[in-house]
Amino acid sequence: LVYFQNLHLSWNPALFQFRTTTHGFWPKEQGPGNDSFNVAENPQFVLAMSSDAIAKKASIWILLSRHVEREEQAGVEVTDFLTAHIHRSQNKSNRIWYPGGVGCVLTGAYSNNPHVLIRYDLKDNSDSKLVLVLSQYKKTRDISYTLSCFCTEPFSLGRPAKDLSFRKRIESQWSDSRAGGPPGQPGFQLNPMWNARIPNGGAVVQLRCSTEKTYAVNVMMVKVDNSEFRVRHLTREPAIDSGHYRHGFVVSDLKKLSPGSYTIIASTFNRGQTGTFSLDLFSSVQLELQLIG
Repeated sequence: LVYFQNLHLSWNPALFQFRTTTHGFWPKEQGPGNDSFNVAENPQFVLAMSSDAIAKKASIWILLSRHVEREEQAGVEVTDFLTAHIHRSQNKSNRIWYPGGVGCVLTGAYSNNPHVLIRYDLKDNSDSKLVLVLSQYKKTRDISYTLSCFCTEPFSLGRPAKDLSFRKRIESQWSDSRAGGPPGQPGFQLNPMWNARIPNGGAVVQLRCSTEKTYAVNVMMVKVDNSEFRVRHLTREPAIDSGHYRHGFVVSDLKKLSPGSYTIIASTFNRGQTGTFSLDLFSSVQLELQLIG
């Protein structure tokens, strides 16, 4: 090309009777710089496919357009690499927490082109709700974008459910004296612990924990009889458990808890592993956390 920097081809818009477009802004501070272990805060959109779209195994085309700034028009090298991944919805909130996995049906290719086009052919009823997860490679700055979806059959575009109304964040660390490892280890009672009291009427609660991506972590909430004592051993199933130890970030399911006293425990898979972490307690009512010494 001698006189033009880019050449874009388009199709006849009449090919797609059903289409929708939305615009968004993704600030640099939203979500981790590297989302290879945590996509919870990435922009996400829910595609609800109609029964006709499922029955006819329609194709859904998704066009993600990054808004071009003046510097790029002047020929400055573009360092923004953007794409979209498609997941089957795994929970009632329709939010995707972790990248990849069996629920990811299409992994987009990162590109610094202003436009990223992907196509997905519906398979069966498991594709009735699809979640689009936007992703950047080595996020460096704020990005504005336009998301357009096209299909020959009816569908709707929405957003995942919002977080619970109340959030309590604690910045803490596993220190030399507070890094006891997983349940079953003799030092489990040394891990950082907090007490939370659920009031009459109960509360819906969710836990999240984020740390360095090299640390495999877990967070759980155990009902206790005495709020002042540390949990030495698990004598009952945790009321809330983030599940298998994962690197960098874990999240629990939403759970309705009955009134009473609970202890929150954050641990690493390797005993003696020291470092900082962030603990988030989301709840349907205001809760207070008290550090257990």
